[in-house]
Amino acid sequence: MIGKIDLNEGNNKELARRIVTRMLGQGEEEIIFVLSKLFPNSKVMRIRSTAVDFAAKRENSEIEFFGLFESDEVDNDIFITISSANKDPQVISLARSSYEPTKFELSITCKRTPFKEFFEECNELLCEQCIERRVNAFVTDNKFSKAPFVAKVERVEKRRLDICKGCGQMLGRKDEMNLQNERLLYKCSYCGHKGWTKAK
Repeated sequence: MIGKIDLNEGNNKELARRIVTRMLGQGEEEIIFVLSKLFPNSKVMRIRSTAVDFAAKRENSEIEFFGLFESDEVDNDIFITISSANKDPQVISLARSSYEPTKFELSITCKRTPFKEFFEECNELLCEQCIERRVNAFVTDNKFSKAPFVAKVERVEKRRLDICKGCGQMLGRKDEMNLQNERLLYKCSYCGHKGWTKAK
């Protein structure tokens, strides 16, 4: 049901503040999507302006949001859903103690690493740039948000140089070792594995 909502009636202002808390610091495209559902007849530029303020955590974002209630019609069902008006406030505070965007960990292993010098595109880029470019190209079905994830790629490889990748034994005097450029080439005397590790 679409109609006006008076923030001075009942606990409407408190419910609107819950929505404000949820939107602060979230992605601009995601906020535009939410606001366009909440205020279906609002002008696109006004919704975009409000979303930009929320995404940037500007002080005036709450005032601008409340201004939308004064001037525009609201989808009441969406308002109830987003503000959790139909749920127990104590349950909400327990379930939503943090409004930070959820962080996920993704493990990516490059199969090209031992042969990196043979691939032309690998010579041009650092591995981190390559992964970041590919992850950022990820798209979703949501037309309002083509890349809902923020990719931060850091090298986490902290491998010891003196350990065989085949069996995990420490390399020593019995093993064949040869230092070439930034690589330590070796042949393990224990398992016979031929491999290399970064020398730096």
